[in-house]
Amino acid sequence: MNETETCASCIICQLLIILSLLAILFYFLSLNSKCLYFIKMTGIYCSILFNAMIVCSVWPLYFFGDVPKFVFNFYYFLSRWTNIQVVVRNGEVLQKPGSCVFICNHQSSIDFVVLSHFWPSNCTVMMKKSLKYVPFFNFAAFLSRAVFVDRFNREKAMQSLEECTKKVMRQKLSVFIFPEGTRNHGDEMIEFKKGAFNLAVFAQIPIIPIVISSYKHFYNKDMRYFSDSGYVIVEIMDPIQTAGKTIQDVPALVNVIRTKMIDTFSKISKEAAEEFANRQKHVSEIKKIH
Repeated sequence: MNETETCASCIICQLLIILSLLAILFYFLSLNSKCLYFIKMTGIYCSILFNAMIVCSVWPLYFFGDVPKFVFNFYYFLSRWTNIQVVVRNGEVLQKPGSCVFICNHQSSIDFVVLSHFWPSNCTVMMKKSLKYVPFFNFAAFLSRAVFVDRFNREKAMQSLEECTKKVMRQKLSVFIFPEGTRNHGDEMIEFKKGAFNLAVFAQIPIIPIVISSYKHFYNKDMRYFSDSGYVIVEIMDPIQTAGKTIQDVPALVNVIRTKMIDTFSKISKEAAEEFANRQKHVSEIKKIH
């Protein structure tokens, strides 16, 4: 063995030792609930960034593939380590042909993990303008034909809405929007922005509400708590038609849909919390036996 090979072997051994020590360190840190919170949240952010980097390397998909679908399908495998089980109900609605506007409640970055379980085909996303400046993520968003919205400038927001409407009608796309406009950790959904509803009415396409159950039974940002597992229920609600509706119908449409989503959120959040508690109890009983 020559000197170069010996040096390479030493470097590999050192890396293996460092990785082993880091693994041991992370294991002991994970025994502390607050440390586990930071480890898992850092892991989610890093995996999202890594996912964006992978998407940037397969840019030819922009011309002949469904980039957003690839983004979430790939992230589905990247996020398996989070040990969050997602149950999707009424998923057959996602298979219906034609453009639509998907609206969904927005809780945290964990949403990205949940969305990877059911992201619809041929669907782009409307997101806040600040994400336009995140390296790799911005290029991945461009490849996904995302539309950026300046939430603090009404005139520019309306321009983005018009641009999105034209894109939907021209390319026969669906659009995914968080109508709350920001993350919400509360027990109720905050007031919806009207952009998603205006878009649906302008394009005369259906609105499909999607409700994700609360994460509070396994995740709490304020308390810096993130359990080693999680259980989430996603309810895909039936399409709500906008054909024949005008901009004057939007306020009433917003109220009706928001009320239905809040009722569904309350129902499935309670169910998810009970199921998670039962699973945790079962795990504890098994540990006692062993």
